Formats: sequence, structure tokens, C-alpha cells
Amino acid sequence: MSKRKGSRQRKRNNFRKALLVCEIILIGLVLLGGSSLTRSALARQEKNSEYPQVMEAAETPEPEPSAAPEPTSVPTPEFSWDNYKVIAHALGGLDGMTYLNSKESFVKYYEKGFRLFEVDLTKTSDGMWVCRHSWNSSLGQWEGDKKQVLSAETFLSTPLYGKYTPMSLKELFLLLKDYPDAFILLDSKQYSVRNYQRTLEDYSEYVEIAKAVGAERVLGQLIPEIYNEAMFSGAVLMGEFPTYMYSLWQKYSVKELKTIARFCKEKGIPAATINEKYWSEKVQKIFDDQGILLYIYTVNDRDKAGTLLEKGAAGICTDYLTEQDLQQPSS
Repeated sequence: MSKRKGSRQRKRNNFRKALLVCEIILIGLVLLGGSSLTRSALARQEKNSEYPQVMEAAETPEPEPSAAPEPTSVPTPEFSWDNYKVIAHALGGLDGMTYLNSKESFVKYYEKGFRLFEVDLTKTSDGMWVCRHSWNSSLGQWEGDKKQVLSAETFLSTPLYGKYTPMSLKELFLLLKDYPDAFILLDSKQYSVRNYQRTLEDYSEYVEIAKAVGAERVLGQLIPEIYNEAMFSGAVLMGEFPTYMYSLWQKYSVKELKTIARFCKEKGIPAATINEKYWSEKVQKIFDDQGILLYIYTVNDRDKAGTLLEKGAAGICTDYLTEQDLQQPSS
């Protein structure tokens, strides 16, 4: 009997998800019929942005806040890339361990002054979104070096390296409610299969998760990482995000980089990020010419970070370095 109930519940969830996706697609077909309208879909850009908010005409007024006090009195600020020179990679490294995406990582680096974080997302074997880079490395959650895909229960009940707390996306959203001045870059991986439909489905799930736990306001703290043009078209339809970042995750030709930089300028994507091994002054100039900020990852050497900033980089994604580290004179 329990299996039949579970099957009916899954069917209802799938039906709801399908309806949500269809509704978003229909709205998108009406609102994003031209490039100029696509540009208008960038919501909550820089404080002086001229782009109107996506689907503004269809939005209903935000409800009045409840009488219950907020977990903290700090408001969510208007997002501006100018305020962030460092991004905590995978929420920050601890004790020489990286790619943790753990609760302790977030709290520790928030206390260090970080307000912009990057988190990796993937799914468990039973379909739950969790904060993990991939299943290729155990991070102390199983014996041996072979790839394993854990269930949600096993993942969440097994500390990373025996002491760090793994999180589901739902738990990250609940945590963010207590830190409303923190922003999170969403790195949902699976680059090769990232297309419009897949992005639309995944971001629809993110929105549903936030709503299910009463964390709708957290959507205003999320920044999608875009890997291609099709992904941008899918993510922008959700209309809930303060800004976007284009992630250059592989080696590109000069022609491809120029195309990407022009695309970012046309669509109002103000920042991009590139792996340190693919960065050069020539690459920097391509994005400078289009007015696109370029962040370099993953940089953990203070002197190297200082050199990159001197040569035009807007900031770095790092496991350990703080803004105070970058202000110290190079050795």
C-alpha cells in the first residue's frame, strides 16, 4: 500500500512540475519574443541599471512582512559587483580541505567577512538537490576512491571527513534566511547537457524548494552561473535573481571569447569567470573592451591574486584568501 501511495505522490509531483514548466514556457514565448525583450528580463541588476525587471507587468505586489521578527535585522542589499573582490569557492575551504560545500564552511567564511559565495549543486541517487561538487571523490563519505552516488539519507547523515556538515539545497536556503546579506553563485555543473529545457526544469525545482520551506526571499540572494546562451534563456525566465555570471569552464578560441563577451554585453550579464590556467592579458582585454568584469578561479596564492588584480581582474574565486589578505603588500 505504501508503494502505491509513493507512486501516486511522485506522479502528482511530476504533474505539478510539468505544469509549472509549461506555464513558464508560455509566459516566456509572450514576453521574450525579441532580443530587446530578452534584455529586459534581467531583474535587480546594478543600482543604476536601465533594464526593466523581467515580467514586471505580471508581478503582484510583495506581501506585507509578517509580524514575526526576522532572524537578523541586516537587510538584503542591492547587489553590485563593485562590492566583491573575493568569492568563497565551494563555500570555502577548511583545515586544508576544499570542495566541502559544508555548513561550517559558509559560517566560517561569513565570519571572515565574505558576502559572496559559490556553491556546487548535484543530485543524490534518489533525486534530491544537494550541495556537492560531484560524486567522483568521496570527501570521506565512503571508503576507497571509486565514484559513488549516495542517497539523500546517506549523504546528509554522513559528515564530510568525519566532521563537516553536508547540506541539501533546502538546508542551504534555510541557512540563507539567517544571513540575508549573503549572495550565492549557483554552479549546477553538467555542462555538456546544459540547454534551455534542462535549465528551465532545474531552476523551476530550485524555486519550488524555496517556496516549500518558506524561503522565497532567498531567491533574491541567488546568482545563476551561465555556461552557454541557451542556459541564459532558461534561467532568465524565472525572473527572481539579482544578476548573472557567465562561467568560462573550458578552453575557448579568441573568436569564441569575443562572441561570449559580446553576448554578455548584449544581454546585460555584467561579469564572467575564467579558470586561472586559461586567463591571459589578451583574454582580459577581450572582456574589458565590452565592459565585462572578469573573475579568476581558483586562486589561493596571495601574490598571484595581487598580480591578477593589477592586470585588470575584477576579483578572484578562492578557497582561503580574504579581502584583508589582498590588501597586504606582496612579498
